[in-house]
Amino acid sequence: MEGHYISLSINVLALFLLTLYVPQAAGQRQPLYSALYVFGDSTIDPGNNNFLATVVKSDFPPYGRDFPNGRPTGRFTNGRLVTDQLSELIGLPDLLPASLDPEFRGQKLLTGASFGSSASGYADSTSIPLDVLPLEKQVENFRLYKARLAKQFGHETANKTVSQALFAISGGTDDFANNYFLNHITRKKYTVEQFQDLMLKSLTVFIENVYNEGATTIAIVGLPPFGCLPSQITLHNIVENTCFEEFNEVASSFNSKIKALLEKIKPHFPGAVIAYLDIYDKILDIIKSPSKYGFEEARKGCCGTGLLETAILCNPSSISCAEPSKYVFWDSFHPTTECYQIIANNLFQQALVVFNSPTRRN
Repeated sequence: MEGHYISLSINVLALFLLTLYVPQAAGQRQPLYSALYVFGDSTIDPGNNNFLATVVKSDFPPYGRDFPNGRPTGRFTNGRLVTDQLSELIGLPDLLPASLDPEFRGQKLLTGASFGSSASGYADSTSIPLDVLPLEKQVENFRLYKARLAKQFGHETANKTVSQALFAISGGTDDFANNYFLNHITRKKYTVEQFQDLMLKSLTVFIENVYNEGATTIAIVGLPPFGCLPSQITLHNIVENTCFEEFNEVASSFNSKIKALLEKIKPHFPGAVIAYLDIYDKILDIIKSPSKYGFEEARKGCCGTGLLETAILCNPSSISCAEPSKYVFWDSFHPTTECYQIIANNLFQQALVVFNSPTRRN
């Protein structure tokens, strides 16, 4: 009974806070955070790879089909990313800019950016072969951004903006799906557990680096059930044609390790709140019960056959579905913007509880 009341209290708190912070007309409320800074992979990259010499790009149709004017921006989906929608939910602009975009300047500097890079991961061996930004380079770019912010608006404003911002990192899928389980050299060098530990070391260094730059609110987004991605089913479980549970177990075990790591290291970062945000359960539920969320298709993406296409394989010659809103996935690897909206809402509610708890306020 006591557990029931605790659960009820948490839900009531989340609902109360949600009523305070749901988006309203511009200017009617203060943002929950001064800025949003995100790091990671294609799920949060709004176009940084457009400015890199890499084949991992999506700055061409049909990507961006449901973006304003049908414009491809480098986002690996048909519209806005989860981070765009999360930015709007916390009261900031509804498009989170790419840090490498030449248009990222002026007043835009004050409300945050994405430093993420599609196909990047926690391990350097995931990022470097594809000429995308490894995590260390993403943090270096943040430092350069912070210097720009200070130069234009002053050190006091820069430090205040950073200290009151929400930092988030979302990655890991590429480390496993496009590196470990496709690279015999990596598998020969590490067991799954050893590779997970290598990724955790990278995560720890990331937390140390952004904390030293002034971050006080840091969200670590866990791995999704990547064994349910259409591409992974096609490549690894086509006979049964269902989620590849071995991969899901790897994701689940890594998420458990993240949570254990955060509990261990939190005392080393006084004044900061570092929290785990789960996406595994919500995404798995969407995939297992798509009709509950208004979707009709969860096995394949909207672009092309939807079974393997992503990046250049999803191109102007590809035939895409008539109604992406009925699909969980846009291509074989990335959700539709409609699915991202559900994920963003869920992450937002988790963040409200975690970062506005009595522990957070103290």
